[in-house]
Amino acid sequence: MQYRLLKPELGHRLSTVNSTNEWIRNPEIPFGSWVIADEQTAGKGRGQNIWQSLGEDPLIFSGKIRLSAAEISLPLVSIFISSALLKTIFRFFPERTEDTTIKWPNDIYKIEKKVAGILVQSEFTNGVYDIVIGIGLNFFGKQIPDHLKEKASFLCDTTLSEGELERFANQLVIEINQAIITLLDPGQVLKDLVWIEEHSLLKNKVIETEWEERMVRGRVLGIDELGFLLIMTETGQKIELMDTSPKFRII
Repeated sequence: MQYRLLKPELGHRLSTVNSTNEWIRNPEIPFGSWVIADEQTAGKGRGQNIWQSLGEDPLIFSGKIRLSAAEISLPLVSIFISSALLKTIFRFFPERTEDTTIKWPNDIYKIEKKVAGILVQSEFTNGVYDIVIGIGLNFFGKQIPDHLKEKASFLCDTTLSEGELERFANQLVIEINQAIITLLDPGQVLKDLVWIEEHSLLKNKVIETEWEERMVRGRVLGIDELGFLLIMTETGQKIELMDTSPKFRII
C-alpha cells in the first residue's frame, strides 16, 4: 500500500477550533494533513478526559496519517510519537535535556510535572490504520490553575520568539515522519527503544498499578518491542502493561 505520512505543504493554521483532532478527522481533509491552532475550546484527552492548554504559548497540533496494520504495532505509535516530540524539544531547547522526559506511554514531563500530552486515535478498515495524532504542549505561561499546580508545568521559562512556534511545528512534522519510518523497520525499533528508555521518567522507578483486578507494585524494567511496559513485581512476577490505569502511580 501507499503510506500517507505528514506532508509539510499540507499544514493549516486556525485561529480557533473546538478540537484539532475532530477538525482533521473530517473526510474532506486528506491524509498527510496537519494543523495547528491558536485556541482550542474542547480539546480531547485520553478516555473521557479533556486537554486543557495553558499559558500564552501553547502548541495545539493534530496530524492525519494512514498505515498498513500488518507492518506496525499500534501500541508503539504513541511512544514513538512521544519520542518525536521530545527530540523536537531537545533540538529547540537543548537545556531541557537535563530535566525533560517521556512518561510512558504518551506524556512529556519536565521534572515531575506534565508539560505535554499526546492522543493517538485510530480506525481499522481492511488491514489499514487511519491514525489521528493530537499533541498539546504548554510552552510558556505565567499562571497555572490551582487544581493543576501539583500536576502541570510549562516547558520554557520565557515566551517564544517570533515565528518559533511555526518552526517548531514544521520540525515536529519531520520528526513524526521519521518516527513512523523507524517503526516500519524492525531493525531500527529496538535501537530507538533504547533511546526512549534512556529518556524515560519511569526508568528504574517503582510503580503501583491495578493489574488483572488487583493492585501490584514493582520495578520498571523497560519497554518491550511491542510498546508494553515491563514490570518485575515484589513477588518476582514479570508482567506487561498495555496502558496506565487510573490508579497508576510512581512510588
